[in-house]
Amino acid sequence: MSEHTGYPGAPPGWYPDPAGGPGQRWWDGYAWTEATVLPQRPPPPPWAHAAPPQGPAAQVAPWAVASERLSTYNTTSLVRDELGTVPVARLAVVMPAVYYLVNLIVQRVNADQLRSFGHQIRVHWDDAQAGITPPAYHGGSGFSAVTLLVGLLTIGAVVVACIWQHKAAAAAGVGSWFVPVVNLWMPYGAVRDCLPPEHPHRARVLHWWIAWLAMAYLSAASGLCAFFSSALALALSIPAALACLTFAAWSPGIVMAIAHAHREAAGRANEQAGEHWVDDVR
Repeated sequence: MSEHTGYPGAPPGWYPDPAGGPGQRWWDGYAWTEATVLPQRPPPPPWAHAAPPQGPAAQVAPWAVASERLSTYNTTSLVRDELGTVPVARLAVVMPAVYYLVNLIVQRVNADQLRSFGHQIRVHWDDAQAGITPPAYHGGSGFSAVTLLVGLLTIGAVVVACIWQHKAAAAAGVGSWFVPVVNLWMPYGAVRDCLPPEHPHRARVLHWWIAWLAMAYLSAASGLCAFFSSALALALSIPAALACLTFAAWSPGIVMAIAHAHREAAGRANEQAGEHWVDDVR
């Protein structure tokens, strides 16, 4: 027993862990307990949360100034790259609506041919079920060269629109347009998130997306019904055409809203870096 403490060994306290751990273990005066503590982390250096040095003090850490300027330069470069595609993108995003609208018009012009072709499909189906050779069909299919031409232009426009979205979006949302089921909501989120949370056009993006879904699915339904019922096809084509016009009217505004939001963000970043940047986007 120790003459000074009354304990058989060292007095109670925290001592280096005899098991070799990184912290300390509590000695109760008689035996080691299970209580341990890890060593405290040293406080961060003063410059970790300090504002960037101004004036002559900036010369103390030139690498910090260079790093900030490089980050600002990269942001500006990305925004410039995006804004360079905006004039073409404003037209490209309208082309899907033009394509669907042209299809709807062609359906009405060729309504008799489409209905006759649909009747022939039913005849072939019934004869195939009965094991009978169906008669040859000599009527038209309702195909139009105008639809093919507009379709090719729309494919090119879609490529341009995807390039613009890839440059504008922080998240990879381009591929989601072509994935079934996922393309019901993910492209909307990708375009919406191109705008800051408080931006007033975020609500407009939702309306624009609803118009897109209505345009695509009502147009497809009208096209299928045109083979069997002209009246039903006409009933579906009217709201489909209205959705096309709505989508075409709102699409350029969405592109411009995103462009201006990104331009303003890049401008603020340049002002904080003590630089000035102007890009003419109207």
